[in-house]
Amino acid sequence: MRFDASTLGACGLLLMVATAAAQPQDFVEARLRLVSTTTPLVGLGFLNGKKAEGLVIPTDMFSAEVIYRGPARLQLIELTTSVSPGEVPPKDDDEKPAPKSPTRGVKGRDQVLAFKPIEGRPPVAWIDLPTKQGTLQLILLVTPGKNNGILALPDASGSFPPGSNRYLNLCAFPLIVRTPAGPQVVPPGGSKVFRPGAKETEYYDLQVLSGEGESQRPLFSGRVFHLESVRKLYLLLPLGSSGRVAVRDIVDRPPGPRKTPGVSTKGPPGGK
Repeated sequence: MRFDASTLGACGLLLMVATAAAQPQDFVEARLRLVSTTTPLVGLGFLNGKKAEGLVIPTDMFSAEVIYRGPARLQLIELTTSVSPGEVPPKDDDEKPAPKSPTRGVKGRDQVLAFKPIEGRPPVAWIDLPTKQGTLQLILLVTPGKNNGILALPDASGSFPPGSNRYLNLCAFPLIVRTPAGPQVVPPGGSKVFRPGAKETEYYDLQVLSGEGESQRPLFSGRVFHLESVRKLYLLLPLGSSGRVAVRDIVDRPPGPRKTPGVSTKGPPGGK
């Protein structure tokens, strides 16, 4: 059967219309890195389409990148694990080894361990992501129990490169961040990204101050080791009503080289 160009064009147009109609208006695609501001979070995740995606959200480093495709309202939910029925184990344990424990999210020889939402539980945290902006790149700070529980920071390519630091001021007053590159004012609720002006593998002085001019008051001082391959997110947190500030650094290191199982780069003893 042959089709002319007009027929193929009409079919293509119908396919595009059908795809657009099948996709909800609030559909979002995002590349996410997550950080917990409280304690390491496990047993949480979100629905990626119809599949539950499990997460491990650390406190001192960024999580692995997660691709999210779903409704604009991203909800972190509690998950449990379910094991699908596997093969019946052999009666004679001497003939075959016992089945190995399943690896999370990986299909084994005998059973599969998968994530499943816990029914009836409200979301632990949520956020409404912007729509119609292409693929989003975000850092999500997760604080369960505080407002909606998630604060999003834009992380577009090149905006927060390796070798730079990002200072997020969570205080109700402006702060001055001083490095060898000079002082930078970070407004309340805002953030700034800049390089510290230090050389590779050298220490530099980091100071956080409040006030202006002669009324400046030091709130934090420390020595920081600089690596051009690492970027750091600094959370500047208020310590109650004391006017003092706590400083937390969260490190994002580049992924290490992949290792091929069973392959060694070392030669045999004696150089043979």
